[in-house]
Amino acid sequence: MFDHLSVGVRDLAAARAFYDAFFAPLGCANAWAADNELAYGPGGATRDFWLYPVEGDRVAGLGTHIAFTADSRLAVDQAYAAALAAGATSVRAAGLHPDIGPDYYGCVLLDPDGNKLEIVAGTMH
Repeated sequence: MFDHLSVGVRDLAAARAFYDAFFAPLGCANAWAADNELAYGPGGATRDFWLYPVEGDRVAGLGTHIAFTADSRLAVDQAYAAALAAGATSVRAAGLHPDIGPDYYGCVLLDPDGNKLEIVAGTMH
């Protein structure tokens, strides 16, 4: 359905430090870097998720969030911890959340620019 996703950030260098740490436990890495954009993908082999610098009071889209797949609960925990250490804000801690789904294991964070990120291991519904 999607070719790629792009989100805006205030500081591209700071965003790179954050997303390098966030994506490592999920098996994704930087696939492209230029002065005005970054791209990430599985193993750094594809350019699926893009970051670009923006200006203004609000960077993140209201009500928008992006959910990423993790191979395991451990990967969710590791990505969650890495994101917090790199400046994320927790919305929903990593763990089981049967209120969302009987097998749901995941978390929700805000990156340093307020972009809402979810990490899910297994199935959501």
